[in-house]
Amino acid sequence: MLYLNQTYEFLTGGYYSGNTQWNKKHSEIDNCFKLYQLTQGEAFICDEKQTFCLQAGRLYFINGNKLNRQYCHSSFSTHWLHFIPKDLIVYRALLSLPAVVQLPEKKYDLQDVLLEIDKPAYTDLTELEKSFAKLRIQTLLQATTLELFSCYPIDQSSISVDTLRIEPAIQYLNTHYKEPVKLDFLAEQCALSANYFHKLFRNTLNLTPANYQNLLRMNAALQLLDNNRQTVKSIAYELGFTDEAHFCRSFKKHYEITPGEYRKKKGDILF
Repeated sequence: MLYLNQTYEFLTGGYYSGNTQWNKKHSEIDNCFKLYQLTQGEAFICDEKQTFCLQAGRLYFINGNKLNRQYCHSSFSTHWLHFIPKDLIVYRALLSLPAVVQLPEKKYDLQDVLLEIDKPAYTDLTELEKSFAKLRIQTLLQATTLELFSCYPIDQSSISVDTLRIEPAIQYLNTHYKEPVKLDFLAEQCALSANYFHKLFRNTLNLTPANYQNLLRMNAALQLLDNNRQTVKSIAYELGFTDEAHFCRSFKKHYEITPGEYRKKKGDILF
């Protein structure tokens, strides 16, 4: 029997309108899982073998790890959400899914969930209201994951003992991502040699331990940058970077914009 602890890290989300200039190749921001719900037009997503046409009024799961290119012939608009599961088995199972899976129509409404966490409105919510908004996101992600696994059942035979051995490292990074973490230390938590641990981690998550830690740091950076009273320098140190320049380089490499540009545009260009 598999035990799935379905907790998700909500990375970022919002509303986006694009046109023919929306023509993107795979970048670090795509190393996650996504939900797109188009409200107008069409968008196209390519993996190594085929092109998928996303149409208005439908909700899609996107396996960002398999994306090669995204583009639009005319114009489109969409609600979108990026996430990663904290459960290793769920993460591995989602990685095995196709690049695009259409979810049942009118069963899930991404727009309603995202409206609750709209940044200007969210800051005015009470702590209890914020907790309920976060719970709605978790509920949506659990429901869509269940729907995906009903169509693509988890192959228990594909979850090897070696794969599960890296779980202590995942759990450690999920709670200590702001701290300097050495590869040797993570390998020791899993009773593995450093080289074998690194290979196993990458084969399992399609990310290196450093990439995974940086993904969590970059997500935390978005939340901290929303507070204009906190300087970029203090955020860099809080997230465990050696200096502000190192943080800014990492942020721009991941999101293709600087922390300052993000503060001005508030994530509208992170899609």
